[in-house]
Amino acid sequence: MGNSVQNYATLHYTRRIYNGLFVTNHALPAKTERFDPEDSTRKLKLASPTGKDAEKARDQVTPLAARLFGTYTFMAGIIRLISCYQIENRGMYWLSIWTHAIAAVHFTSEWLVFGTIKFTGPQIFSFMAAYGGMLWMGLQY
Repeated sequence: MGNSVQNYATLHYTRRIYNGLFVTNHALPAKTERFDPEDSTRKLKLASPTGKDAEKARDQVTPLAARLFGTYTFMAGIIRLISCYQIENRGMYWLSIWTHAIAAVHFTSEWLVFGTIKFTGPQIFSFMAAYGGMLWMGLQY
């Protein structure tokens, strides 16, 4: 739950997790009446680490993204806290497992699909918490 507070206080630690660098995707079509490149989920592309765009590259961490992540983390923490005090409640136990599964899918897709995570030091803890919690709770079921 401390991670939730951290997300509201600073972007520093969140940037350590979501450390992929991106630049504007100039390959998108021009703005028309039916399409605006600014509204596209592909408006950014991974920056080449050695290309001319590397110096303009930025991460995707924004104050809004950090607050959303902090809110989700707080909600997941509350579910897990209630679940640990109601261990006999099968529904709460499954809900708690799902909080780990959702986190695992999120981190895996950010790494393998979207490229916002480079799997290095700080990211290992996020994967361990998500997959470890899901595996441990599954084994204890």
